Amino acid sequence: MDTSATTTAADARLAALLEEVDLPERAYELAENRYEDLAEWIGRPGSALAPYDSHIFVQGSFALGTAIRPVNDGEEYDLDFTCKLRRGISRDTQSQAQVKAVLGGELEAYRVARQIQKRLDEKRRCWRLGYRDDMPFHMDVVPGIRADELRRRELRELMEQKGVEGPIAQEAARRALWITDIRNPAYRALGAAWPSSNPGGYQLWFRSRMRALEKRMLAEAQVDPVPVYRSKSPLQQVVQLLKRHRDKMFKDLVDAKPASIILTTVAGHVYQVGDSLSQTMRRVLDELERIRVSDTDKILNPVNPAENFADRWGWQDCAHLQLKKNFHDWVRQANSDFTKVMSDASRQRMVEVAEDALAVKLSDDTLRRLGYGAAPAQAPVRVVAAAEAPPRPWAR
Repeated sequence: MDTSATTTAADARLAALLEEVDLPERAYELAENRYEDLAEWIGRPGSALAPYDSHIFVQGSFALGTAIRPVNDGEEYDLDFTCKLRRGISRDTQSQAQVKAVLGGELEAYRVARQIQKRLDEKRRCWRLGYRDDMPFHMDVVPGIRADELRRRELRELMEQKGVEGPIAQEAARRALWITDIRNPAYRALGAAWPSSNPGGYQLWFRSRMRALEKRMLAEAQVDPVPVYRSKSPLQQVVQLLKRHRDKMFKDLVDAKPASIILTTVAGHVYQVGDSLSQTMRRVLDELERIRVSDTDKILNPVNPAENFADRWGWQDCAHLQLKKNFHDWVRQANSDFTKVMSDASRQRMVEVAEDALAVKLSDDTLRRLGYGAAPAQAPVRVVAAAEAPPRPWAR
């Protein structure tokens, strides 16, 4: 058996599915335009945030290059930002509530100036502002301040203990933040412990897994405002396909679906630069299955190993969502469906998996490109005319 030919065919089938779930280039352009416009507003003279040397950067799936089209009609694209206040502020001078309020005031002024109709909505950690360009978006903006040197050193040591190499650990730790959280008991207190986060450090770690770059080059790299999306690694592509499969499976149970950060982290840990798309998918599916079988309750944050991304599985107020069970059920189903696609799948099986598991309809041109012939012709339905019955006596 020619395994290289099998791999190539599996790559082509996965790539065809990816074409249908990846974001159109226009979505990235609109996201970049909104990022630049918001950054200009926040940094303008007279901004309430100007004294704090504020810096807006993209986080989440747009920053990682793993964003996908929504499954549900009318669903908004999620554009996540962090607004980092880099100087003139500390936990001793302002509370979480005060920091969040000053950002909220600027976002409300932005909403009015840009004539955005939707109201500014306060979430647990962020402000949400919905808007429409050519596509429906909402922006989640999380305020944060720089973590102190003690916190950065602690994170660096934790990362190195878990095998993150020195230059990456040091630069990732440098990007750590204190952020706001309404549920934090010290939300309104000065000088108290704030929640910790590090979206910039996570981006750096993900890129260190994604690209075969020298450590020095990577450590010096800046967090880009938006990702390079025209040329993606198999790691990003596999994450996109897995997220789409998950979104379809939990289309009507959005709050109960496995978290994107868990899928992304698991994939990042096992990715091998140089593997093809199908090899990467197989590697990630095998690791997800290993995690399921182990029955672990821990998926650790690579840039803060003290944080468990799966902690919500055990929260009492999330018990009704059955998060761990849903993760296990999804892993089993994803393994089954993507294994079918990567095997020597028939045309019918390929079409069924695409539609049932990913809500994707493959065109005849795409199927022909994959080497499938025309769809089997439907046997014509033979219509037999009923013999004319003799007239009834009363019809004469």
